[in-house]
Formats: sequence, C-alpha cells, structure tokens
Amino acid sequence: MPEGKQVQAMFSGIAGKYDLLNHLLSGGIDFYWWWRMARASGATKGRRLLDVAAGTGDSSIALAKRGAEVVSTDFTHAMLRLGPSKFRQKKLDPLIWASSDADAMALPFKDETFDGITICYGIRNVEDRARAYSEFARVLKPGGQLTILEFSTPVIPGFRGLYIWYSLKILPSIGAMISGDKSAYTYLPESIRTFPDQKRLAMELEATGFKSVRWTNLTGGIVALHVGSKPG
Repeated sequence: MPEGKQVQAMFSGIAGKYDLLNHLLSGGIDFYWWWRMARASGATKGRRLLDVAAGTGDSSIALAKRGAEVVSTDFTHAMLRLGPSKFRQKKLDPLIWASSDADAMALPFKDETFDGITICYGIRNVEDRARAYSEFARVLKPGGQLTILEFSTPVIPGFRGLYIWYSLKILPSIGAMISGDKSAYTYLPESIRTFPDQKRLAMELEATGFKSVRWTNLTGGIVALHVGSKPG
C-alpha cells in the first residue's frame, strides 16, 4: 500500500475528474450506493455525523439529505475543497461543515463527539486500520455507529470473473484516458484485490471492540456495507 504522502499526491492529481470518473466507471450506480450507505448509517435530523475520507463530498450530501448534521473531512485537501460549492448548490451547506484535513489515524476531534461515523471507499487507503478503528471508537459517543462503504469481493462466481476482468483491463484505461493518471486507476483494482473480504473486515472490527457487526452486499458484492456499534 502507498504511504500517506503518496495517497495524498495520487488523489490530489485526480481530484478534478474524480466525480466524473466515479459516475462513469460505476455506470451511475454509485448514487444508489450513497443512498444505501446514508440509510444504513441512521442519519436523521438531530444526529451529528463525522464523514471520514469524504472526498469531494457526495457521501456527506447523502447524509445531509436525511437531515443529519455532517462534519465532512478528508486526508487530501485538493479533494476536500471541492465539496463546499456542491453543498451550496444543493442548499445543504447549513448542515455540512467541511472541516480541516483529517487523518483517520489521528482525528482532530474530542472524545465522544459524534453519534455516528461514516467512511466510504477510504478505509482501504489507511496505512494502519487498527489505529483508525481506535480513533473512530474514541470520537464516537457510547452506542454510536460506524458505517463503512467499501469495494469488496463479488459473491457470484461468474460475475466475479467478469468484474475482475473489467477492473484490471478496462477500468485503468478509461481512468487514464479521462484523468491523465493511469497509476491511480491501476492502484484501485490492486488495492481492492488485497483488501480483506466481507467476513475478514467484520472480524477486524470485532477485534477492535465494535459490537453487533454485520454487513450487506450491494450489486453482487462489488461493494459492501459494514456497520458496527461502540459499546454503550
């Protein structure tokens, strides 16, 4: 896995094309994944959520649409700075605060601040996931929920093969053509290939103290939603 500085540089380089490529490479189904994530997170009016690795803010928007107050953070400033204009355009800026750059392994927030934490497509890029889970637990209120949306392992055999072929052969070429950076879209399928599958990720969360951990496969397991709670 690239070190933090390399991850920052990689995502800084593709920030301007990130949204377009997300929508294009997923065939637009990423909007459905955001909606499922927000629903699973328990985002509602009166709840305060921390959105880690929020990127350009689509995940924060999905949460705010359900009435939650959202602190939107990312490790890469070039990504984070693109969020506020989107929040204003959708008239959600009263509910979303784009905070200073935040490292998942050393969050700049006080203990027991948030009702929930979300991290979408970001935990895969964290150097030390155990440290990040510890930080998530620290800033969550007792009983608060962690929600992870992440690329995962397709569970349908024939579909799995097709997806692997697409991610290794087609995705990097399209990504390079539009973003001008082939390395970022070569890194993506490789990082997914080496990331824990659904069961092992759940075991990681349980090993670091989260309770009632469960997951839901979306689109045949291309992505999976994991949720777990901090003991109350």
